[in-house]
Amino acid sequence: MKQIKYYVCPTCKSISFSTGDPEISCCKRKLTALEPKKAEEGEKLSVTVIEDDWFITSAHPMNKEYYISFLAFASGDRISVIKQYPEWDFNVRIPKRGHGMLIWYSTKHGLLYQLL
Repeated sequence: MKQIKYYVCPTCKSISFSTGDPEISCCKRKLTALEPKKAEEGEKLSVTVIEDDWFITSAHPMNKEYYISFLAFASGDRISVIKQYPEWDFNVRIPKRGHGMLIWYSTKHGLLYQLL
């Protein structure tokens, strides 16, 4: 699951995932897989442990032009995806399950990740 490919439509912002090499199209456009890049220190999300969960927050703007569209946690055997919307506060709570990649899509910076 750590090698899953992510696709985001630039028109309607819908998200798709694949473990293979499909041809995906949306809004009459062929989509290409996004290349995740490692988040720099100032881009990383804040992760704290609360009970048996990770509580994830960010000071990232969440307005209509510039927001985090989704957050995913990928481990060896599963992926959890949480869709986000503009003008919502960005705070997410997901079950803490071992190590993996925290992946998110910013409408301005693209697909980013950090290791947990």
